[in-house]
Amino acid sequence: MKTKGANLRSNITKNLTIVGLVSLLLTSFAVSIIFWFLTSGQLRDDVKTYIELLRVDCNEMPSYDELDKRSESSYRITVIAPDGSVLYENNRSLHREKMDNHSDRPEFIQAKSSGTGISSRYSSETGELRYYYAVRLDNGDILRVSANIYGVLSMFNSILPAILVIGAAIILICFFLAKRMSEHITKPIENMAKNTEGAVYDELLPFSNTIEKQREQIWRKDEELLAENEKIKTITENMEEGLIFLDADGRVIMHNGSAQKIVHTRRNSTLDSVELPDIERERFLECVERARGGKNSFCEIDIGDKNFQILANPVFVNRAQTGVVCLIVDVTHHRSVEKMKQEFTANVSHELKTPLTSISGYAEIIESGIASAEDVKKFSGRIHKESKRLVALIEDIIKLSRLEEEASDSSRFTTIDLSDILEECADSLEMNAKSNGITIEVSSEKCKIRGEREMIYELIYNLCDNAIRYNKRGGVVHLKTEPDNGMLRLTVEDTGIGIPPEHLGRVFERFYRVDKSRSKQTGGTGLGLAIVKHIAERHGAEIDIRSEFGKGTTVNVYFEQA
Repeated sequence: MKTKGANLRSNITKNLTIVGLVSLLLTSFAVSIIFWFLTSGQLRDDVKTYIELLRVDCNEMPSYDELDKRSESSYRITVIAPDGSVLYENNRSLHREKMDNHSDRPEFIQAKSSGTGISSRYSSETGELRYYYAVRLDNGDILRVSANIYGVLSMFNSILPAILVIGAAIILICFFLAKRMSEHITKPIENMAKNTEGAVYDELLPFSNTIEKQREQIWRKDEELLAENEKIKTITENMEEGLIFLDADGRVIMHNGSAQKIVHTRRNSTLDSVELPDIERERFLECVERARGGKNSFCEIDIGDKNFQILANPVFVNRAQTGVVCLIVDVTHHRSVEKMKQEFTANVSHELKTPLTSISGYAEIIESGIASAEDVKKFSGRIHKESKRLVALIEDIIKLSRLEEEASDSSRFTTIDLSDILEECADSLEMNAKSNGITIEVSSEKCKIRGEREMIYELIYNLCDNAIRYNKRGGVVHLKTEPDNGMLRLTVEDTGIGIPPEHLGRVFERFYRVDKSRSKQTGGTGLGLAIVKHIAERHGAEIDIRSEFGKGTTVNVYFEQA
């Protein structure tokens, strides 16, 4: 027993001493690094300050020889001509006439091009590691000051003996403290050999109590495992994703309700029994077989009008494969979103390309000089028109993107009066309407809703602008609000060209146009109604559109009253 106690005590002492030694070494290393950066940074600041003072003197002195009176022995001062030849050198051991051309020095190159240059390198003349700082004088010459970096190292070396002495003292203190601590820890254990009833540590209670505690712990762990199993079962059964566990033989040992509903799995049977179309079933089984072969795999299958992604991964225990876990994820919505993004990207590219092509074509004709003065004026007008169309398109794309990306925040809603916004929109579009021979009529009483005023203005403006854009000369646009079954109905009605029935369900799609030629003539971007739809959804409003081809269109937006 004494031998075991001695071994324990020596191990504790040794380990605590090692911890102290490692801590000391790491601290010393960190302090050394910090000291190096601080002193080298101070050196750079001193050189920079000194050279700034010298630059003022050099710009005023008639001859660089006067630098002999103002130079310090700790700094090397050099003046270099723009061609790299040395004009002045305060180091008397170096002969200026015999010195190399300095045009290839990095600090010279930087100072010549940008006004200042910095580098740290070995000097070919002195054989020392030096820090160089160069500035360009008013006459184009380069003033360079350098300092010996070894000076920093020598400063560090001067305090190194003191660091070593302090370190040795700390190691001795750590050793004695570790020895004292190990004695304090092991002494009660040694006393237990003489008096078993005098146990100091709970871990050394009699075996009967220890076994009883272990039994209680095992019982509690068993209860915890049962509770965890119930949690896992509840979670897996409520997952929308299908989850399947297979054993090493490929038999289903566990599956949740979603998996059974999607692929019709059966417990204790292989996946050969899944009910899928032949091609999809073969693809599914190949994916699982790759996982049984030890490789992560995935595939996609189509079941009816839904798309599913299969993720199959091998399960290893102690480096031996014990089965496969298979996850079935419904990616139908994701695929739909991806398709919409692709269509949106293609439409944006097309819509941007059209005005850009026109602008480029007209600009090329003007640039070639073959156009007459009258044509130049006409082409410039068309370029201006296409540019405005391009700007409007980009602004609508940005608006739509923000509406799609930003989550609805009701905290920004305020109480707003729709009648005021109707009057404001009518005033804003009055000139546009008159130029097209169209009359705007507003019929609205005070009616309040909760929402973001700028967005509601954008919604009404776009609907009214569309009603003007697709109206007939001499037509009318009616703007009105009125209660309707507990809701507040906003109506924008026109006497325009109307919408054919086959197009009515698609007018809120991005870039969808019923009459593309008319839209191009009126400058429409094809995004106005898509923006209207998103704003309505953010405010919990519903949109109803009715139209009779050749007679006009009515758009109703239903808001909750404030």
